[in-house]
Amino acid sequence: MIKNVVFDIGNVLVDFRWRALMEDLQLPEETQKIFEKTVFGSPWWGELDHGIYEEAEILQHFREDNQDHLDAFNRVWDNRDKLVEPYAYAVQWIERLKQAGLKVYLLSNYPREIFALHTECGCFPFLEQVDGKVVSGFVKMVKPNADIYEHLLGEYGLRSEECVFIDDREENVEAARALGMKGIVFESYDQACETLNKLLV
Repeated sequence: MIKNVVFDIGNVLVDFRWRALMEDLQLPEETQKIFEKTVFGSPWWGELDHGIYEEAEILQHFREDNQDHLDAFNRVWDNRDKLVEPYAYAVQWIERLKQAGLKVYLLSNYPREIFALHTECGCFPFLEQVDGKVVSGFVKMVKPNADIYEHLLGEYGLRSEECVFIDDREENVEAARALGMKGIVFESYDQACETLNKLLV
């Protein structure tokens, strides 16, 4: 019996809108393509998620890798508070699950300082509704490694067979399934709701 719903955050409850941010800043298309590789698709962004290195150290690597576009990079970085935007359905979705008697948790790969900034900026209006959260940058573990899922289960005394995990990345969902959780690869709100409702019957 499912008692707990575990959500990823980015591209499930909030729009990770890094492309839109660069368009908002009117960066040239060529610069956007460069930053897709050297910033948002860079291994250093993964290290931000992991939380092992200090943000200042990773920021230095970003600047070294983007010397020819430093002003544009600084504009993007200075506007990182606008990197995400909550989906309109997020709060009501969690409210409905809570009203149905389910516990709701968050399990997300997210840089520590940026998560704190986005919390302060009100990007997570659902945060007070959840029963717990594990954020990679704070625990220095990342999905899809098993240890972060085990940390969530241990931290909140959850049984894996009573959990369903919703994430937009298949490898993260497969890792949850390997530990005994049910898993849903998020493609859209309607699709995820329909699949979740079937699991809850």
